[in-house]
Amino acid sequence: MNEILVVPVSLGWITRLVNALMVPLMYFLAGTKKEKPQHTHPWTVQCLTRREEKLMNELVMVHLQAVEDAIPQHKWWDPRFHMPIFTGWRQYAVLDSNLRSQWHVGWRVAGGLVTEVSRIPQVGRVRVLLGPEDVSFFGVDEQGVQIPIYKVGEGKIGDGGPFCQVTLS
Repeated sequence: MNEILVVPVSLGWITRLVNALMVPLMYFLAGTKKEKPQHTHPWTVQCLTRREEKLMNELVMVHLQAVEDAIPQHKWWDPRFHMPIFTGWRQYAVLDSNLRSQWHVGWRVAGGLVTEVSRIPQVGRVRVLLGPEDVSFFGVDEQGVQIPIYKVGEGKIGDGGPFCQVTLS
């Protein structure tokens, strides 16, 4: 498990600026000002190569089931699944690692069609959305080594609750 899985590419200043400018829009699309809005966007994720995918250790991943009534992600240009006010995904899980330094959350959709890692570093817990397909989540540290992660909770966007201020990736 000490083998480098993937080293997430750092966010440049332009990407960080665009993300900061998106925050008010993301609050609107979430339909609530009481919860931290989503921060992950297509320009902040990195796809894994087939070689990187083969290095993944299933035993230190979190495997979660699909949400039956979640709308499908039809096309890359249809972002509704990330817009709760437009029937988007609302269910989330809360993940954590034993690291108290920066780490990155990644996901692999059932069937291996999509395997990506967020380029946004996290410290501590992170919320991840659940959609219409089974998904496996994984973590990597700043050196790109896969780390064990675990589920610490769940919730629904708009319901508040104990995890509403945890970053939504």
